[in-house]
Amino acid sequence: MNNVRRMIDANVNRAAEGLRVLEDIARFHLNIQELSESLKRHRHTIRHAFPNSILHRDTQGDVGTDITTDEELTRSSLHDVVIASSNRCCEALRVIEEGVKLEACTISVKDLRYAIYDTAQELMRRLGSSTPSQWRLCFVCTASDCTLPWKECVEQAIEGGCDCIQVREKEMSTPELTTHVQEMIELVDARAAVIVNDRIDVMLATGATGVHLGKEDLGIHDARTLCGQQYVVGATVHSLDEAHSAASAGADYFGVGAMFKSNTKDSEIRGVSLLYEVCQAYPHMPVLAIGGITPENCSQLYAACQCSLAVSRAIAHSTSPATVAAELINGVSIDL
Repeated sequence: MNNVRRMIDANVNRAAEGLRVLEDIARFHLNIQELSESLKRHRHTIRHAFPNSILHRDTQGDVGTDITTDEELTRSSLHDVVIASSNRCCEALRVIEEGVKLEACTISVKDLRYAIYDTAQELMRRLGSSTPSQWRLCFVCTASDCTLPWKECVEQAIEGGCDCIQVREKEMSTPELTTHVQEMIELVDARAAVIVNDRIDVMLATGATGVHLGKEDLGIHDARTLCGQQYVVGATVHSLDEAHSAASAGADYFGVGAMFKSNTKDSEIRGVSLLYEVCQAYPHMPVLAIGGITPENCSQLYAACQCSLAVSRAIAHSTSPATVAAELINGVSIDL
């Protein structure tokens, strides 16, 4: 039996198995047809290039079938699965590439290996951050807009169940904003995520949970390149097309709005219908409804789909932020 062909057969299997894992993540977790199709094509290409490799298989005589490492036994996230599977695939293709040289074979594996590098990178970008971004209630906090001192307002919001604070400060200088975000992180003390509005530089400088970007800010694709998988990147979307673009670029969650008339931002009202469309199109993506949301109208949003809320004035202007936060989360007013 030709042992080089045994080696090629084993690595054809490794490459195809790795590609199948990547394909199913794209298909069942991300629901991205083009990525699924691309990975499937790669898998079929490698199988069809070596249709007779199975004839050289010798599982009983393989001394490596029981060799494992501790790292192979655990995965902490889908990101780890993608990294392990893409590495397995590309390492296998490298072995095949060298093996076919010994067989005087004219099949080119190098181009396929490079194509899989690119596809795996795209899959990782589409997966976004490894940090969870499925929050119940995000308080979009502008310190000067708070009726109570801003630190007390944030404390009460967290007490009421708020699990994300977005720092939105349009008037602060970069040094002021950096200091303010650092104070926010210390105040929150890991009880909630801290997201910086607009400013990816400040987010990176302070080590906040992530950044939320609008249409006029740095593009989601470039932000993901800067952030890697460590930080959350959120995107404001005003249409289903914008949701498609943000998802393709690697956004972790959508801020969909405006739901109702808002005094915080002058945004066109998109309403519950857009919220429903986005949730239906992206069932795996966390969605924050935003714009004019109050304890009196939030039940309309919960009735439309499984969403979360991003709220500014309803909490900031209250003298009882903890109560308002609890009302927003529960969708009902609380009688005190």
